[in-house]
Amino acid sequence: MGKNDHNPDRLLRALACVLGLLALTAVSAEEASPFAERLTRSLSAVQRQDESRLSALKNRLEELPPLSSGHRGENAGFHSRYQAHREKRLDIVIDLGNPHPIDRVVVFPVQGMFRGSSIEGYGFPEQFIIELARDENFSEPILKLNSQDVPSATRPEYPMQFQLSEPVTARYLRLRVLKHWTREDGRILTAFGEVMVMSQQRNVALRAKVTAPSFTTLPDWHQDHLVDGQTDLGLPIRPDPSPSNGFLMQSQMSPLTEKWIQLELPQSVPMDEVIIVPAQPVDAPDQFGHGFPRRFRLLVSDNPDFTDAQVIADHRETALPNPGDNAAVFPAGGVAARFVRMEIGEMWHISGGRYSVCLAEIQVMQNGTNLAVGAKVTASDVFTMKRYVDVWKPEYFVDGFSSQNRLIGLQAWLDGLEERKETERQIADLETRIATRAEHTLGWTLVVAGLLVTGSLAFVGLTIVRRKRALARHQEELRSRIARDLHDDLGSRLGGMRLLSENLLNAAEFPEDLREDLDLLHRSSGEATDAMRDIVWLLDTWEASLEKLRQQMKRLVPSILGSLTGDFEVVAAPDAKVNFEFRREVLFAFRESLNNAARHSGSDRIQCRVGGDEQKFWFEVQDWGKGFDEEDVTRVNGVANLRKRAGALDGEVVIDSQPEAGTKVTFTAPLRPQ
Repeated sequence: MGKNDHNPDRLLRALACVLGLLALTAVSAEEASPFAERLTRSLSAVQRQDESRLSALKNRLEELPPLSSGHRGENAGFHSRYQAHREKRLDIVIDLGNPHPIDRVVVFPVQGMFRGSSIEGYGFPEQFIIELARDENFSEPILKLNSQDVPSATRPEYPMQFQLSEPVTARYLRLRVLKHWTREDGRILTAFGEVMVMSQQRNVALRAKVTAPSFTTLPDWHQDHLVDGQTDLGLPIRPDPSPSNGFLMQSQMSPLTEKWIQLELPQSVPMDEVIIVPAQPVDAPDQFGHGFPRRFRLLVSDNPDFTDAQVIADHRETALPNPGDNAAVFPAGGVAARFVRMEIGEMWHISGGRYSVCLAEIQVMQNGTNLAVGAKVTASDVFTMKRYVDVWKPEYFVDGFSSQNRLIGLQAWLDGLEERKETERQIADLETRIATRAEHTLGWTLVVAGLLVTGSLAFVGLTIVRRKRALARHQEELRSRIARDLHDDLGSRLGGMRLLSENLLNAAEFPEDLREDLDLLHRSSGEATDAMRDIVWLLDTWEASLEKLRQQMKRLVPSILGSLTGDFEVVAAPDAKVNFEFRREVLFAFRESLNNAARHSGSDRIQCRVGGDEQKFWFEVQDWGKGFDEEDVTRVNGVANLRKRAGALDGEVVIDSQPEAGTKVTFTAPLRPQ
């Protein structure tokens, strides 16, 4: 052995290194991932480039239109009848009314409920084609679009967009389902939330004529809901926060109180659409279509008195279904006007039996541009409660914001959703590539670490074994030397003292008081000799078995009891090697119990029993003397010491005693093999 084999600091450092490497090989993939990413980043320039690109994409994602379901309005969308098999052909035909130069077709999925669970992309078919034609028989389709040619999205909420490289003029659109969706219960069906046909930044399919064999359950499912302008994605917005809620009128007790809101543009302009945006106030209950009037009509005119007004929407007789978080879009057909007026016949129930109208925005669209921003707004009345006046004002009706975000054009919104879909796909690809590269790096690291761990463990293990063996030999030698010294030196001295005191006691010429002192010296030297023998036995490593412990306990009985009758019985004799602490505590506890019985019981007979099994060791010391009350057990000499010794071994002491009926001490301890 070298001179540094027993250096504790060196061994501890080596062991720490080994444990660190071993911990690396034992952690889960999730726990090791940060380490693997840092390691790969430090080793791979490509990894650093990918992570930089990933960060840029995530930042860009924060600027794009959000993909979050708003509150859908009363209408859900189109639901087919249940089909006999998945490949049964289903045709849905949309008549746009007039030919339009079409540059994009967008098909929106719908969120459905089944057995109490919400399903995104409910009923969206596995395959369909879209055909554009000028005639309703589709005798000469101008263009065919296949859903399988569109890259799949990372989430089912995304609409499927077909962008045409060049506009195609057509009046009819046929959506032909080739492979339906199968529900959990085995029913076969197709469902859509909306179909938009974009032409010059307008959805020309809005409220077009739809012909299809549909499943109808109002207000949710109807073929006309395929082109009602409502989707699960809500308003066309960017994430920029809104500074206001919108415009709010005074509340009334009757919902039929007539009110009006009027918009004045700087000049007369041709109008493609008038759009009313429902409010979504953050300081009000989370309700869809909050404050949207139930019955109204929408008029446009070049005169402020509306003497030549044209009605572009009339819902005084039939209430408009609540649009939820979608905009209500009303085609204006290109009519030129300067004034827009909304005449309200029935208001929305706010709360507590009061009714009012609150709206986020009004837009006047021309070629995809909103001309109403900053226009003059007047109304029959305005809500003026002081605590809310900062978020509800007439000018907020034309500030370009919804109640929560900045509004954008429909085409810009669709472009943003498509970019978001592609950005999420790139993010997913990058995350997979980065994680795979990190896993490969970690794998090689673990292989190297495993080899180092194996070698280090072998070295440290060998060093520890050698050190432990040397230490054990040293301890054995030390204990043997101490035992010999005690036996040869202290034993001979105590024996001499006992012999001298015994000889002096036999001399008759000593006075009685000196004789008492000599007798005490004689007895003390004898007890010290016995105690010294116990210590020598404990230090002797060859005496480390239960069998040797029982033999030593048996030898103690006559030396302690003297002239008293002492029985020693071995009830069970399992054998095992036990450590020094176990032998010490058991032997001294046994000596204490014998001493107590011999000195205090007054019994002429003491019985000792020893037993145990593979799990525990026990002994009993019983007398038939005067005993004591168990309530006074804490005041009995030696009981505290017995319990302390048993506690040191995680054992216990039970004392059973009755006055004039004797005492039994039972000491039990679990085995502690050496």
